[in-house]
Amino acid sequence: MRIGTSSRYVTMQYQQNKTQNSLDRTLAQMNGLKIQYGYQGTSIFNKTLALDYNLTTLQQSHALATNALTYTRHTDTALSDLTKNMDQFKTKLVQGANDIHSETSRLAIAKDLKSIRDHFLSLANTSIGGEYIFGGTATTTKPFNPDGSYNGNNASLNALLGSNNSVTYNITGKELFFGSDNDKNRVISTNIPKFNQSALNPKIMDPNHPTGVSEEVHITAEDTLRDLVGDNDADTSNNPPEVFYITGRKADGTAFKSKFSMDVAYTDKNQASTVQDLLDKIGREFGNTETSQVVEVTVNKWGEIEIKDLTSGRSNIEFYMVSSSYQDPNNTIAGGGDGVGTQDIDTLLGSGVKVNTYVQSPFIGTFSSETITAVEDYNDHRLHTIPTTFRTHTNEIAKSNTLLSNIFPAGVDSITLSGVGANVALDTAGAAVAPTNFAITATTTVQDLMDEIKRVYGANGADVDVQFAEGKIVVVDNNVSKKNPPDKDDKELPYIGSSSLSITLTANDAAGGPINGFRNDYSVEYDRVGFSRSGGTLSSNVSQVVRSTNEYATLETKLSEVAGVGLDGHTYNFEVKDVNGIPIEGRIEFRNTGSVLIINSPAQMNGQNIAGIEIPILQADGNPPQVGANATPADDVTYQQLADVMGIVMNLSNSNPGDLANVFNPVANFNNPAEKLSYETMLSQAKNNVWIGLDVNGQLQLKDLNRIPTRMEFMLYDSESSNFALDANGRVTPAIHPALTFQANNAVIGEDPHVNFFQQIDTIIKALEDGVYRPGSDQYNDSMRNPGIQNALAIFDHLADHVNKVHTKNGAQGNAFSYSIERTETLMVQVKTLRAETIDTDFAETYLQFSTLTLGYQAMLSSIGKISQLSLVNYI
Repeated sequence: MRIGTSSRYVTMQYQQNKTQNSLDRTLAQMNGLKIQYGYQGTSIFNKTLALDYNLTTLQQSHALATNALTYTRHTDTALSDLTKNMDQFKTKLVQGANDIHSETSRLAIAKDLKSIRDHFLSLANTSIGGEYIFGGTATTTKPFNPDGSYNGNNASLNALLGSNNSVTYNITGKELFFGSDNDKNRVISTNIPKFNQSALNPKIMDPNHPTGVSEEVHITAEDTLRDLVGDNDADTSNNPPEVFYITGRKADGTAFKSKFSMDVAYTDKNQASTVQDLLDKIGREFGNTETSQVVEVTVNKWGEIEIKDLTSGRSNIEFYMVSSSYQDPNNTIAGGGDGVGTQDIDTLLGSGVKVNTYVQSPFIGTFSSETITAVEDYNDHRLHTIPTTFRTHTNEIAKSNTLLSNIFPAGVDSITLSGVGANVALDTAGAAVAPTNFAITATTTVQDLMDEIKRVYGANGADVDVQFAEGKIVVVDNNVSKKNPPDKDDKELPYIGSSSLSITLTANDAAGGPINGFRNDYSVEYDRVGFSRSGGTLSSNVSQVVRSTNEYATLETKLSEVAGVGLDGHTYNFEVKDVNGIPIEGRIEFRNTGSVLIINSPAQMNGQNIAGIEIPILQADGNPPQVGANATPADDVTYQQLADVMGIVMNLSNSNPGDLANVFNPVANFNNPAEKLSYETMLSQAKNNVWIGLDVNGQLQLKDLNRIPTRMEFMLYDSESSNFALDANGRVTPAIHPALTFQANNAVIGEDPHVNFFQQIDTIIKALEDGVYRPGSDQYNDSMRNPGIQNALAIFDHLADHVNKVHTKNGAQGNAFSYSIERTETLMVQVKTLRAETIDTDFAETYLQFSTLTLGYQAMLSSIGKISQLSLVNYI
């Protein structure tokens, strides 16, 4: 075959280009990369892209983890400072808990605690780089107000460290300073210390006492029931049974009522009923059995009953109790009654029989009784006390110059005085008192009433004094003899002679008929009490707790989720003054067929009839104030709906007459657009004037949006509150058990799983300032419900434990990011190594290859040159 010149040239050019390209490629690899373009090595290119993506992701994760770790370290610094200062707080609190301080030193310690509290607040508002670390995702807003209320949220800040690997790195203020701990138990306590009456009044109750000297010895579980309730003589065998009335909430969240009698009299002390018997009975009412305990019921060292929920993490138990030996003559089995005490606790006020109380609160109650009868003192038969504390409508203890119109309701026009006059001579009975009307005018004062009592019951030569102290009227019959024998010092002998004095007061309306004009005393009333007022805010004291989760209710929560029972058939009365101070009374009836609001008084508002008309609680339809046309079944009513309908009531006097006419229409059809619009308009207008909702503790609040101090007053309570009728099984009829409680004279909370850091710290400091060492106080103010300095130690230990748990969580979060950074750095090294192995040039190999190619190329060029120079001459 003949090889032509052209073919030879093409072949030589091809080989030259091929070798040249190899040299160029090898030379390019000398810059460190195996390929310069994807087509030069698709597998290398694809693998390198994947490794670059992984490396970028790891670098991002490393940066995020580093920033998050820095954040957790800032948080750890703040928490460490908080913990250190809490140790200082605890040290000073322990010093203050010792009852050896003068008022000056106690207040000095309280001042130190306030300073530490202020530092707590500054730590809660810690900011780094302009971001508040405890505000949740609201990092630009200062999370805590000076009063400890929270402006932040409970949302997490998360770092995305990888696919589906989002890790939280912040601690929210709500988590740190609020929340609940499932390892803590609720403990509640009565707040009236009880003394052993035999030791306190031996001259009356214990004729065999060796010295007869009175001693303040707190009651114990081993003491007799007679030692607890007292006696007006030395005979231990003539005491009637004591009847106990209990209202409360069990550990599982269901409310209950109980009434039972216990024997007080005994002839053999070894067989007498003891305080422990009472405690055991209370425990059974909460669900204790012979084989298992739900709660632990004890007496603390101040003679107060303590109840502890033995299951941790629950905040349900509540307790209220009064007792009396009164037997209602109308409550007989023969007459259809149950034969135990009274069926209506309000009758105790008019019975003239001593009522023993165990819980007291500075709450003003409803006017529940037409008649009130003075009670003779067990230990000084001269003294007869009107069993109520006279208080003004603004809940201030009355003085002798206080106007009666500021004490009695507007409808009371006069008071009828009746009964029996005081002794006319030593132990000589006075005569019956002819009913005497005492008119209440615009200028009549407490002193005028006292003067009238002295005149009426001190007639016919009786020697009577009328005293007034701490809101109570005490009438003294000075013709009562002292105890024999005469061989004792006369100054030490008690007044045990008989007194005929019997004082009964009856409130009358303008027509002369009886009207409810007297309040139960603040230690007797349970839930028929007004919300506490502070400036423009009315607040309740009972947290609404969801039974299934132990979380505080929100406006979206159904009332039935808190009640634990069906609400059908339950009625709640309200007595309020709206935003303009207009008195309004009515009720909410919960029905499965549709719950309704009914106004009892006034009959008219802004010229429209409103009394007795059923207003349905309409179901929400979109965002409030939009509503549907159907009334809400009892168990579906939410706190938002309750707030909305009560908002209408609290703004009622501001309502347009046209809207009132449409809504308060006996035949209203809320499918009608005009009537539905009027309902929504009243809801909307109410929201402009009053806010009603649940606070951070799940407690119902009302805020006047336009006026401070507010003119509003608010009371919402079970219509069967005073009813203690027993069924055939000797139990209080279940239908009259309370379903919900909003404001109540209930036992004081000593410990609870829930935390409200600054509120509890403030309560502790207040206890030290006021010198309240045990639960309760003798002062008529909020200190009555203070758990005291002794309980403060347990409360503070809980707070410290809660903070330590959160601190530990933050540490765990920080460790997670530290581990993530270490892992990420390791992975980054591995990825870079793989990438280098994949695309980086092996310089030794490449240089050798380049040298080989160069030699080959030069040899090829040489060969081509020689071949190109060949001619026929070379072949001749």
